[in-house]
Amino acid sequence: MNFLKRLRFYGFGFGLGLLIVYAMFGTRSCVTPNEQKMQELVFQHFTLSDKAQCKLKCLRKNEQLLKIELRHFEVNYDASSVRKEPCGEYFIQAKKDFASRYNYNLVMYDCDTITRIDDINIITSDTCTCQ
Repeated sequence: MNFLKRLRFYGFGFGLGLLIVYAMFGTRSCVTPNEQKMQELVFQHFTLSDKAQCKLKCLRKNEQLLKIELRHFEVNYDASSVRKEPCGEYFIQAKKDFASRYNYNLVMYDCDTITRIDDINIITSDTCTCQ
């Protein structure tokens, strides 16, 4: 077997191996449990209390913009009660890189297929009169 035949034989085996690995693992990605939980909370149906809707208006945001901005937030598991009944309670705060851009944090309740937001904690605001 000369060098060219060996190279083709090796290339065929290498290509076949790549196809097998792709078939086994596909398009999996490496995400942390924190990112996975945030994705789950954001893609579920949102329900906002009247107080949360009022505070969103104070922040000059709507529900869709909130969903978009939540990609810059993370779950603080130290302040959360994930095993709380009937719905797990997740304290959501801005990631360290984006903390200066967002002046609020919130608590989300994970109830099966619904994400409930009862209140939004605005950190620096003097104009919001929501009770």
